Amino acid sequence: MRTVDDRKEVLRVFKEVFEVTPFINPYPRIQLNSHHLIVGNATIKRNHVQLTMSSSKQLLMLPEIRQSLEAAAQCVERQWLCILTGPSCSGKTSLIRLLANLTGNVLNEVNLSSATDISELLGSFEQYDALRNFSRVVAQFECYVNEYISLQLETSNVAIFRETDFYIRWMAFLSGLKFDSLSSATNCFENLCSLIGQLKLQIQKNSIPVSYSFHELDLAMKTVLKMKADAVSTKFEWVTGLLIKAIQQGEWIVLENANLCNPTVYNMMHILNNIVQIHAF
Repeated sequence: MRTVDDRKEVLRVFKEVFEVTPFINPYPRIQLNSHHLIVGNATIKRNHVQLTMSSSKQLLMLPEIRQSLEAAAQCVERQWLCILTGPSCSGKTSLIRLLANLTGNVLNEVNLSSATDISELLGSFEQYDALRNFSRVVAQFECYVNEYISLQLETSNVAIFRETDFYIRWMAFLSGLKFDSLSSATNCFENLCSLIGQLKLQIQKNSIPVSYSFHELDLAMKTVLKMKADAVSTKFEWVTGLLIKAIQQGEWIVLENANLCNPTVYNMMHILNNIVQIHAF
């Protein structure tokens, strides 16, 4: 997204410092397989679970964006903070959305402004909400199910049809979800516990090498049972902000208009980025 003059200046400084004339391919080759996304000299490992596209337009890879896509991919490969600059509607966010879709990563988008508070990104104490917590557990379990289904498809297409009962129950559960009241969620608590137990049996029977453990599934079930028991409560709990949640779950996050946030928020994001990089290496 840099201007032509910016690129020329970078090339000049690079040659002056390293005494080597750099070569930048304006149209790097893009290769996509079941395990990796390769853009020029950058390689990113893809997740097992590929996200569904809301529109085929999100996968349009025009020749003029390949160079920017390679630069962003190199930042991701090296676990660097990626800063995109450019005028409004120049395609900055669309580029990251495309990269996230191609690699199967969850992308969180946050619009920053001068009024943005640190608590919006880090979290804060709020009154206990069973429905909010239940939604979080359902979202996590959905990731477990999607990974299991994806690995099943890689192993054998025939095996999927042998377990239609589990998939039918899961799809019926998702389509019948209602979070408008606690009374409507009572049956959902029990159904989710049953589905968690059934998934454990399916994984054990088919020996699918999922990335999560039975302990994590047991913990999810205990969490649901506890929420059912504490459906009505006046206690307060810590609600994790979107930035921390993305870091904990290994998801991607885009901070729109980062230059508009106040210095306190900017400094906190800088500290968190350094902590994440140290932890990654």
